[in-house]
Amino acid sequence: MIKTIIKENLYLDSVFSMTAGRELKKLEGIKSATLVMGTDLNKSVLAEIGALTPEAQAATSNTLIIALETEKEGIEAEAEALLEKLLAGSTEKKSGEESREYKSVDAAFDAVPDANLVIISVAGEFAGEEARKALMHGANVFIFSDNVPLEDEIELKQLAREKGLLVMGPGCGTSVIGGISIGMMSKVSRGRIGIVAASGSGLQEVAVLVDRAGEGISQAIGTGGRDLS
Repeated sequence: MIKTIIKENLYLDSVFSMTAGRELKKLEGIKSATLVMGTDLNKSVLAEIGALTPEAQAATSNTLIIALETEKEGIEAEAEALLEKLLAGSTEKKSGEESREYKSVDAAFDAVPDANLVIISVAGEFAGEEARKALMHGANVFIFSDNVPLEDEIELKQLAREKGLLVMGPGCGTSVIGGISIGMMSKVSRGRIGIVAASGSGLQEVAVLVDRAGEGISQAIGTGGRDLS
């Protein structure tokens, strides 16, 4: 059976979604668990694996779809309880780790005025505005979010060019900036070789091969899959 859980107005990025899917699969009676936002592309993926139920088909792009392949009736409540636990755990501070939370980009810059890189992972319809705020503060932007209107991407990159800043994304899954791996990126050695790529998986593979060959990465800049120039 395919059981579908719908969570309205709950955005999860793909990194957390994959982690949560692995944890849900550990529940007794669940063969597979797929967590995706209700975009047309994600619905087509669900259709390919036979998990596009009427509830999933009706979901909007701001809705989280949880598709469970299971032999167990009533598993939804157990799965929802685990998901809530995972969501709560994702905000807990690790031992010895200092963390600070702010309610807006502006509030974060008030507290950390010299920040020069902002990572954005919100629903696509809101990502452009948050990226614009970051650019106005003089920061480079890494937009993990997808489903950002093309006109917003063009406007943001033109603004960034005027300010001498970078906009990586939308839909940028991997980068290495200043020796820090961002998004779904492996840790690699620093070195003399730079990469610019529209394909996140391609960027990652090349960077790892460079590392294994004994060289290192100076910067690896993802542009987002629509920006081939």
